[in-house]
Amino acid sequence: MGDVFISYARADQAVARKVAKALTDKGYSVWWDADLPAHKAYSEIIEQHLRDAKAVVVLWSTAAAASQWVRAEADYARNNNKLAQAQVDGNMPPLPFNQIQCADLRGWHGSTRHAGWAKLLGSVDALVSGEEQAASIPPNFGWRDRFNTRWLAAAAVVFLVAAVVGFFLLRNGDDEKRPVLAVLPFESLDQRDASLVSGIWEDTRQALGRNPQLLVLGPNTAEEIAEKGGETARKLADYLVEASVRSVGDRVRVNANLVRTEDGAEVWNKSFDRKLDDVFALQSEIAGEIEGHIRGRLAERGGIKPENIATSGEVYALYSDARAKIRRREMGTYDEAKRQLEQVVRMDPNFAPGWATLAVSKAFGSVVSSDKGSAEANARRAIALAPNLAAGHAALGFILQKGPVAQAALRRALALDPNDYEAINWLANSLDNSTQAAEKLRLYSRVAEIEPLWWPAILNKFNLLRDTGDIKAMEGELARVRAQGDPTMTAAIEAYHLENLGDLSGAITVSLNRYRQATPQQRRLIGGFLWGALMKLGLYDAADKIQEPATEFVPYLRRNDPKALEMIEARMGPRQYWSFQMLPIIGTRVYIYNHREAKVVELYRAVAKSPEEFEGQVSSGHFLDVAPSLAIALQRSGDPAEAERLLDLALARATEQNGSTMAGKVQLARIHAARGNANEAVKLLGDAVRRNWLPELPMLPMDLAEDPALAELKSNPRFEAIRQQILGHIRKERAELGPIRLD
Repeated sequence: MGDVFISYARADQAVARKVAKALTDKGYSVWWDADLPAHKAYSEIIEQHLRDAKAVVVLWSTAAAASQWVRAEADYARNNNKLAQAQVDGNMPPLPFNQIQCADLRGWHGSTRHAGWAKLLGSVDALVSGEEQAASIPPNFGWRDRFNTRWLAAAAVVFLVAAVVGFFLLRNGDDEKRPVLAVLPFESLDQRDASLVSGIWEDTRQALGRNPQLLVLGPNTAEEIAEKGGETARKLADYLVEASVRSVGDRVRVNANLVRTEDGAEVWNKSFDRKLDDVFALQSEIAGEIEGHIRGRLAERGGIKPENIATSGEVYALYSDARAKIRRREMGTYDEAKRQLEQVVRMDPNFAPGWATLAVSKAFGSVVSSDKGSAEANARRAIALAPNLAAGHAALGFILQKGPVAQAALRRALALDPNDYEAINWLANSLDNSTQAAEKLRLYSRVAEIEPLWWPAILNKFNLLRDTGDIKAMEGELARVRAQGDPTMTAAIEAYHLENLGDLSGAITVSLNRYRQATPQQRRLIGGFLWGALMKLGLYDAADKIQEPATEFVPYLRRNDPKALEMIEARMGPRQYWSFQMLPIIGTRVYIYNHREAKVVELYRAVAKSPEEFEGQVSSGHFLDVAPSLAIALQRSGDPAEAERLLDLALARATEQNGSTMAGKVQLARIHAARGNANEAVKLLGDAVRRNWLPELPMLPMDLAEDPALAELKSNPRFEAIRQQILGHIRKERAELGPIRLD
């Protein structure tokens, strides 16, 4: 395995080749994707080398910043402390990588004397050798030389910031010493700006001083520290805030950093380059950024938990209520929580926990695929503000779902807060059922120790035991829940257990009996279980009384009624169609059922030129559910080659993900059916049905022959036997259940 892994965008391949050669000439074993073997899945090989490398060299450019692969590899390296980065075209790395030292390889053609190459090579040397790098003050550093020309910054900057930081919660622990902070006079790099710059310093110092978690020294002391230098700084302050300001024409550039006096290490630095068209807005933005990044880094107990990070009482109360709604996982609460959290970050844009939890709310309640992108950006914003906030790393891992980057983020969250039960649950979800089942089970059991009646982890554990065929262990978990004495939770888990055994009438009876006696809040929990079982039996009218359809065209879609298609086309364009919740799954099926394959292909070509591009357009997590039906539409519209490319990508993605679950087997069966691999498709369907799997709208209709991909199997006797077995079972369960009465 290579000492060094090189991550780059395809447009920068020539530079990557030079870097690989130069590192190889230095004696390092280097891996980059030019070494990919033709016979193995590329993602598997990349992940293996990424894990094994001691140093990951990321070559940043405009193209690299736009590449999901480069960002993912860089994030994995950063979370595992093996990142070395360089920019190759003059563009700085994206957030949060722009806050980490980055070598400049512009003008480098392989020379060992190039300053940027020397810096990058030094980073690689340190990472491969295992040496720890710490930013330190050079031996010839002179505090007097550095600060005696420093002028103070512009008065309006922090006046508005004071409105943000002026109402922090006073939550300092008596047993913890507050960090002492000195805001040194800001340096004016142009004497013409001196009067402007001199006003900001005092207001900035006062704004930071309103944070009760910090002890901010007065202006006279700060000036003395700037004048006398290092020893005075170490005696009087734990941290120094420094900044310099330069204006050129209608642009202004501010460089700010936070320095630890004990060892001179630079804790944080950032540059702001803005157009000077609104002085007050610009100064407010910059001061707010400085305050926010310092707040998270100097928060109580390292800022690991949300309660460690200062904000106002009003903001924290609103945040806590929204977080509680999300953790209950109740129907209809995610959008409300999202609205509350959007208000939280408007009221306090520097409250990192608000951004982290907003990201989670978007991932849960996502209406369109673009929400996933904004959710990831929100999670990264939280990490940039508070690098030690466990919830920020947990949110990022949850949004990324699977793969080494997601798992690295979740393990980082648990290293910071080992009892974060949501992070434990999400880490378990990210693991593979077939190869990591033991660790998944251990993690789910750990969640049950922390939160014995938190139903998401209970259900996840049930699903794992079901997929591994351990019915005895499922019954043991049910007995544990019963022993807790919560009648609503017990009914919910009992109903879910019966549903997994194929006893839908029994599941509905148990949950319905409890639903009738439950409080409104309890109904939100038990109603979710009742709703799912009713949907599987096709009892839509009863299900709609528990949870109303998302839109008025949903009932028409259930009946394959073309009127639904008219309503959809009148209200949304192609991009919204493909990204709107589960609409592309059932909508595409209804289009094809009504012989409108050409319209499906038109919608596809309106948003993508390739399957890879299309994958990014589909609502979050549903590409594998949409691809087989879309492939059938392409085949019937005379483009079998594009259908094949689409199915190749879908099969690769399905193989990368977990194919051992029942849902995974059915996804693979539909892909194989669309490819004409009837035997493999029927085998996978049979495996799922033997474990009591039943179709459920909108993913699949009760009659499998109505699914475009599975309809290709209608002439297969084994498929017909499976189809009739499912339909017969549904008829039997409906007969046993009888009429439904909710109240």
